[in-house]
Amino acid sequence: MADYLTEEEQLERLKSWWAANGTALVVGLALAVAGLVGWRWYDASATAGMEAASDLYESYLAAAGEDRAALAERVDMEVPNTSYQAFTLLHRAKEAVEQDDIEGAIVLLQRVIDADVKAPLKDVARIRQARLHQQQGDSDAALAVLAKVRGAGFRWQVQELMGDIHLALGAREKAHEAYAFAQGEAPQGQEMPILKMKARDTAPADAT
Repeated sequence: MADYLTEEEQLERLKSWWAANGTALVVGLALAVAGLVGWRWYDASATAGMEAASDLYESYLAAAGEDRAALAERVDMEVPNTSYQAFTLLHRAKEAVEQDDIEGAIVLLQRVIDADVKAPLKDVARIRQARLHQQQGDSDAALAVLAKVRGAGFRWQVQELMGDIHLALGAREKAHEAYAFAQGEAPQGQEMPILKMKARDTAPADAT
């Protein structure tokens, strides 16, 4: 039909369409461009932020003494609730244990558990914290912490530690059940001679 309209008529129709739709078209285009620019800026900013966090963490690992302590404080202030802060806290907890500061290590691990980080990191902290509670002789606290571990990949570690706790409490049957369960959940192809020994040593006398 447009082929039969005069140029003036086509121009008038174009003007009418533009008057009705032009503003919305311009606004939509502007929003699309702004969204694209904003996303690219956010992506670039996030990438730069993660690179800076990675550099800070690497500096922490390479440092020692007072410099290491100062960098740990910077990690806490500059990149809170990140994997880098969680890794730093795990390192600090390990160092605290090496210095016989068990209570300090438990507090540092609790910070990982309370942080807004991925679940596996929380589970690592819980298992380590449970070991420290057990080392202090607080079996109830250790079992309470282990009960909150959810990651399937940590089941065998949880069960082995539960076996240790039950054994310390004199419950050899429960200990054996936990060790046997841990063996069933252990990664395929991974040799675990100590776990096997624990399961064998706690087995009932009439076990085949």
